[in-house]
Parts: sequence; C-alpha cells; structure tokens
Amino acid sequence: MTEKKRRIGLIGGTFNPIHNAHLMMAQAACEQFQLDEVWFMPLKKPPHKNEDEIVSEEHRCRMVQFAIDGIGPFSLSDMELKRKGTTYTCETLAQCVEEYPQAKFYFILGGDSLKDFDKWFCPQEIVRLCTVLAVSRGTMSEEELAHRCQELSEQFHGDFLPVCMPTVSISSAEIRGRLLRHESVAGYVPEKVLRYIGIHRLYGADFHSFSKKEKELLADLAATLRPERYLHTLGVAYTAANLAACFMEGEEEVKKARKAGLLHDCAKYLTANEMLNLCDKYGVILTQCERENPALVHGKLGAYLAKQRYGMKDEICSAIACHTTGKPKMTTLEKILYVADFIEPGRKLDCKPYSLPEVRKQSFRDLERGLFMTLENTVNYLQRTNIPIDELTFQTYSYYKDKTNNKK
Repeated sequence: MTEKKRRIGLIGGTFNPIHNAHLMMAQAACEQFQLDEVWFMPLKKPPHKNEDEIVSEEHRCRMVQFAIDGIGPFSLSDMELKRKGTTYTCETLAQCVEEYPQAKFYFILGGDSLKDFDKWFCPQEIVRLCTVLAVSRGTMSEEELAHRCQELSEQFHGDFLPVCMPTVSISSAEIRGRLLRHESVAGYVPEKVLRYIGIHRLYGADFHSFSKKEKELLADLAATLRPERYLHTLGVAYTAANLAACFMEGEEEVKKARKAGLLHDCAKYLTANEMLNLCDKYGVILTQCERENPALVHGKLGAYLAKQRYGMKDEICSAIACHTTGKPKMTTLEKILYVADFIEPGRKLDCKPYSLPEVRKQSFRDLERGLFMTLENTVNYLQRTNIPIDELTFQTYSYYKDKTNNKK
C-alpha cells in the first residue's frame, strides 16, 4: 500500500499587511480540499510591486506569525525570503517539490490573480508542479471563476479548481490607504496585527497612544512578543511583584515592580541588527561588548522604549536597563527585576553552583543573597560556555561577592 501524500497548501503574497481575507482564503481551501497544512510564504521582492511601499521582511513575517498563531494547520514559511533577487512562483514550487517529494502541493491564489495567470513567468511549469486553487475575493462571480478555471485547465492541461468562499472585498492596498487617512481598519486585520501596526507606526498609522492601563500594555506585549516570550514576561512580572511585596513597602512599589517585569523584554522581539540600528538611531550608548553580543542590548533599548512608548518613570527604566548586566549598588527594584528574570516559574535551568530551587528559596528569604547566587550562576555559565563577560557584569559580581564575604 502506497503511503498517502501530505496535502500542503501554499499561499504566497507580500502580506503588506496580512489581512482577514488571506486567512479566510486559506481556511476555505483547507476545508474544501482536506489540506493537511497551509504554508504562508511572504515574498522577498515581488516583480510587479513598488518596493518603496513594502515594509521590512521582519515586520511582514511578524504580522503573518501573529495572524496565524493558534490556527493548527497554518504555519509561516521563509523559503521565498531566503532566496536572492526577484522570486517567481515556479521556482518556489520546484524547490518545494524537490525538498518534500512525499507531498502534494496546492497553490492558493485569488481570482484577480487568476485573470492574468497566463501572463505569469513559466505558467506551464507551475501547473505541472501543483494543483491551483482559485478563490474569488469579490472581483469575479462564482460562475466567472469556474469558467476561468475550466479555460486554464484546458489551456495548460492541468488542474485549476475553484474554492467557494463568501465575497470579502479586502485588499492590503485599501488597508494601507485607510491607515494613511487615519480611518478605522477594524475587522480588516486580526487584532494582534492591528496593534502591531499601531505600535510601530507602519503605513503612516498614528492611532496608537501611550498605553497607561495594564490591560492595554498586556495587549501590546501579546501583539509583539512570541508566545513563549510573552509567558516568560508574565512570569517575571508575577515574581517581581511578589518579591516587591516582601522587600518593599506599599502597593505602589509592587505595581512598579510588576510594570518593570512586564516591560523588561519589550525590545526582545527585534532582531540583533534591528536593535543595534535603533540604539544608534535613538542615541542609546552601547559598550563594545554589547555591540559584539546583541543579546545584552535589549535591556538598554527596552528601557528607552519603556519611557518613550509607555511613559514609564526613570526608576522602572533603570531596572529594565540593567536587568541583563546588573550593576554595583543596585536599588531594591533593580535587584528584584534582575532576580525575578532568573527565577520566574517558567524557567527550567540546570545551573551551577546553586540549583534553581535553591536560588528561588533563598531569594524570598534574603534578596541580596539571592542576587549574589544569581550572579554567580550567571558568571559560571558564561565562563563554561566561553561567552564574553561584559565588564559591568564582572564589576557587579565582584561588588556583591565582596559584600557577601564581608557579611560572613
């Protein structure tokens, strides 16, 4: 018995931005043709579009990922983005078939694209490699779509099949235009994508005001951070608030610790190059070690974003800025955030010389002792893995090592 081939749908596009019609097309194709998966493939350099209107690959990929998160069969593919120069569908399909010979591919496109399909680059090759699924998005009636599919099937001796879907007239160009005119696009794009566009002022959008309420802040983070990073953020905020309840006085101090925890990784979703470029743009001063190890940069950049984007006070921003390296003579809030980042409930670390349960237990008894144990574990890990130690981290470790020894 031959093994059943996986049925994989491909939906390509600039996704500038991705919108609800894209998701509805993929869902309709998935259900009507029993597809096992649908891959969303952002294009690198569409041959028919003005590059000046296209936001960065990173922005477009993040928007796609946020749009499809939680939808089982949907996934993001960066295959097109990895290729150099102008990309063509026939070349992408050839690569897919070569890399996944046990799969059967279905290329999903809109009825507007179907009209000019015979003018595409090597259309015969596309039809040879896949089944084309065509979805009307309001530009063609069902009868016109079925007729065009029949015409192309006969012309290219392949399979062009219509996908039934309610008429939805949404285009990325229309969304960009509405944003530029400061008009609402609610219902056009997924909520997380809409918030992401607002946070980054994409397409001329300026409707996103500084979030003061924690509910709005959480929504911003959920629309920017990847799910595992978002869960880590919630864990740090929870732990920081509990530590503040033990070692600081007053409800306001607990709130500050929670806000610092929520925002400590607010820049972590950016790529290394993006972080370095933004630091240069905003005048955030970095050491040579930080430039060579961008994993350290998100603290300082996060502090800048926390102040400029969310209006956080200096004491919270200072805690965020030093949560990656630490610093001598840390404030109580700075110590709390540094420790909370290490011991939050979601962490699973095989650390030395102190186990994670030891550090957690000690941190709630003696914050400074917990801080030193965290620093010693961090330095130990950096030395074992031959990762360069930032000078400020070494100064912090030495400072608290001396303080700990002097207490004995």
